[in-house]
Amino acid sequence: MLGLACPRSEVSGRRLWGWARARFAEPERFHARFLVWNYCPLAFVEVSGRNRTPDKLPAPERRRLFEACDRALVRVAEQIRPTHLVGAGRFAYERARIALGQTEITLGWGPHPSPTSPAANRGWAPQFESALVQLGIHLPSSS
Repeated sequence: MLGLACPRSEVSGRRLWGWARARFAEPERFHARFLVWNYCPLAFVEVSGRNRTPDKLPAPERRRLFEACDRALVRVAEQIRPTHLVGAGRFAYERARIALGQTEITLGWGPHPSPTSPAANRGWAPQFESALVQLGIHLPSSS
């Protein structure tokens, strides 16, 4: 995990890490308060090169994958004990809600930074920040 130092460029990552850099300036400031955890850290690529999201996998594969990802998310939450968990997109929020069940963690979501999300193409960062603020997460002034 390279976070702000990641040399790979793709739109979702560029939006997320670009926002983190603009808002927090230094990686240490961001990581002191936030952890970015990918619900499913695997990439599924079709023969055409197109990304296949986990929700598009065949049902038996999807069920086994989600069970493993849910267990991993529960373990991370048990270790880190966050006050908030914010899904980047409704899918991540729903999986967190399912995996964590009744929890004292405040769950919420903001738009996913993917270019396939129409909302994300209309100013993702302000929308995401608005979601964080609505969940009671204080943000520092932009750097």
